[in-house]
Amino acid sequence: MFRIKVCGVTSAEDAALAVEAGADAVGINFFRGSIRYVPPLSAAPIVEAVRGRAAAVAVFVNATPETISKICGELGIGVVQLSGREPADSAARIRFPVIRAVHLMGGSGIEAFRNYPCGSFLLDAAVPGKFGGTGIPLDWGDLGRTIGGPHVRFGSDDLSNPGRPWMLAGGLTPGNVTEAIMTARPFGVDVASGVETAPGKKDRRKMKDFVDNAKEGFKGCGN
Repeated sequence: MFRIKVCGVTSAEDAALAVEAGADAVGINFFRGSIRYVPPLSAAPIVEAVRGRAAAVAVFVNATPETISKICGELGIGVVQLSGREPADSAARIRFPVIRAVHLMGGSGIEAFRNYPCGSFLLDAAVPGKFGGTGIPLDWGDLGRTIGGPHVRFGSDDLSNPGRPWMLAGGLTPGNVTEAIMTARPFGVDVASGVETAPGKKDRRKMKDFVDNAKEGFKGCGN
């Protein structure tokens, strides 16, 4: 599992800059309704720009397991993020590690994913009609109190169960990511609009500052 993911990357140049800034993952959005959508036929240079240096994460919204397998197999992408309303039985058919994006409303909602077949969670703010990338923050203090650390453990989990790592998303910027990490105490962070000059266009300086400040946050909270 990675610590710092720059999502909504739309070009090989920005992908390379994200890795140079210190990100250990980049997200490529294959949802046509996103302003950061990348057609699968245009994604190969982005994947190649980070291969061997960082993880490429394929972001889907309500795509079929067959579509996901085809796109990831052809591009050589090894991690999938599900950001829509994909049912558990559909996710179970995906042969790649799955990050389940959970869009929270008022700090509640993750309990419904207790038995979801995924290796990790990404927590973002719920916005009607949207599937992430809105720049709206969650209540970090509430997350810190209810989750209590970098791994999600449900009430019925055996005490020996270490839980599943989770990433914080939503409204993160270079200016607030240190505080967000020290307050919410996630395993990792995900940023899109907070390091852009325009939708889908990343800024080198903002990415470097974000990564540096995120590392300070992780160091400060001992995660």
